[in-house]
Amino acid sequence: MNIGLKTRLIEPVYMIVLTGGPCSGKSSSLAYLTEKLSDHGFMVFIIPETATLITNSGIDRRKMERSKQVSAYEEAIFDMQIAFEDIYKESVMKVFPDKKKVVLLDRGIMDIKAFMPEKDFSDILKRKKITEIELRDRYSSVIHLITAADGAKRYYTNQNNPARIETPEEAIEIDKKIRECWLGHPRLKIIDNSTDFEEKLNRTFTAIANILGIPSPLPITEKFLVESFEEDMLPAHQTIHIEKIYLKSKNKDEREKIIIKKRGQNNRYLYFLSRKGITVEDEILTEHEYLTLKRLMDPKTHILIKERKCFFWNNQYCELDVYKGEKGISILTLEPLYGISNDNDVEVPPFIRAYKKITGMPEFDEDNLALNKSRKKLFIKPLNPEA
Repeated sequence: MNIGLKTRLIEPVYMIVLTGGPCSGKSSSLAYLTEKLSDHGFMVFIIPETATLITNSGIDRRKMERSKQVSAYEEAIFDMQIAFEDIYKESVMKVFPDKKKVVLLDRGIMDIKAFMPEKDFSDILKRKKITEIELRDRYSSVIHLITAADGAKRYYTNQNNPARIETPEEAIEIDKKIRECWLGHPRLKIIDNSTDFEEKLNRTFTAIANILGIPSPLPITEKFLVESFEEDMLPAHQTIHIEKIYLKSKNKDEREKIIIKKRGQNNRYLYFLSRKGITVEDEILTEHEYLTLKRLMDPKTHILIKERKCFFWNNQYCELDVYKGEKGISILTLEPLYGISNDNDVEVPPFIRAYKKITGMPEFDEDNLALNKSRKKLFIKPLNPEA
């Protein structure tokens, strides 16, 4: 496998999910994003909401009285969704190989989990012989738009969608369930209602622009070095196991790096290769390719192994990384749900005790943590909680 940083002959297809609770602005966002992304040279393709297509064809969930009917209905959505995604991705790759491409999805496959009992969803996965991580992480990014019922209640309405029958309280609960279904995705972004709707659309575009390498403001995040945390106090969360390896590169520019990653849950893993320069490009690897490339590890580095706990707390998206073999070092990353606003401070959850804020401190960037010399410098001497 060639891991050089030469120009790719085939442009990748970015699959980006737009999801959220009822009346969250998905339809308006799709139209807005299509125009904005087209202005930046991307061909934009839309996969419509599968549940709406089925309902409009006459199969209405609201008329179903038995749980088996609902389960069969959701499984039909599952099958159609997978087929749409695979056909769209394969088609645009073949027809437009040299064009920049984005497929925007009006909901993704994990949304189904929020609308049925967890056991029924697990049964579908068993029948399809597929895991949650394979479904969740098949997308380039997931953008969750919070329902207007949460933070902009005066704009919550059923007028523009005859299928929408939820009260504002029900909409908030559905929104929460959908959001939690996507916990653990490596590029999950949450867009709330802390601004007017026009700015909400702009923040949605900015979140996607950061994925695609379009120049735009980076989201506001803060990092903290963690002394300890109470695991039994964590809210609903996903635990992801990550192995990260830096490879040798012939390129003399130290800013450009080649990284392979193993990422998974419950002993099921996905494998990725990242080319990290001005932008970050990811591609999926097979396990065999990953093990082969692992032999090309940069001898100046060591393998980073960590356990990541992802959860929401107090209008923040939280990632708690617990590094193995690094004398127990843990790092908490906090990102406000609104993502871009500058006038809101993040707050460390009360069940996590932090040493200090390390935002912007290069010695705690993973590029540096992986270096053997940094390992000795940082972890042989005990860290000072008062520093």
